[in-house]
Amino acid sequence: MAILVHPMLATRDLLRPGIRKGDRMYHLLSDLTGEAGREELLVAARACGMPTRFIQYPGAYREHFDISVAMAEELLARGAHLATNREVGELLRAKRQAMAAGE
Repeated sequence: MAILVHPMLATRDLLRPGIRKGDRMYHLLSDLTGEAGREELLVAARACGMPTRFIQYPGAYREHFDISVAMAEELLARGAHLATNREVGELLRAKRQAMAAGE
């Protein structure tokens, strides 16, 4: 349904997206659970040029990518939603509960 980008500051250097410790970066997430969420997330990663092999926590409720500002801007221009800390927290809680329930 929706791709979310969540702003944060990098806690370490990330070579592939060209992010240095302390730089603005983004988490890239899908609000869908299961295989549909993974597929939506992979499509979004490809759309902004992020190799899909850099997925973090694959198959878990925390599945996401770390992306650069330029990548986030590309996705926002394509209709991604800029998510707040609260929205991401609520999403992850809901995804964790859905996975625990076997959905």
